[in-house]
Amino acid sequence: METIFSKLKVNNEFELCCVYSEEAKNLLEQALLKARISYYMNYPRKKFFDHHRFNCIFCVNESNLDEATEIVDEIFGPEDPDIRMIARKNPVDYF
Repeated sequence: METIFSKLKVNNEFELCCVYSEEAKNLLEQALLKARISYYMNYPRKKFFDHHRFNCIFCVNESNLDEATEIVDEIFGPEDPDIRMIARKNPVDYF
């Protein structure tokens, strides 16, 4: 039996950026909320040779990726050490 939701694509999230400080996380979080962009944060496991004390990945919906990228560029610029742009499809599939 097949329902109308069985072919629905669920995973349309993109990893926007990786944030390495709590101050940068708070700034980006407030800017995304102000722009009414839906997001979630992923906290990956700390790797053995990782020198960052804080690590957080912001994920946004595919339809808001361009607007969220512009917000990150406005706030942090291209050379900020507290943030690294990713802009790739989330590797986890939810079906």
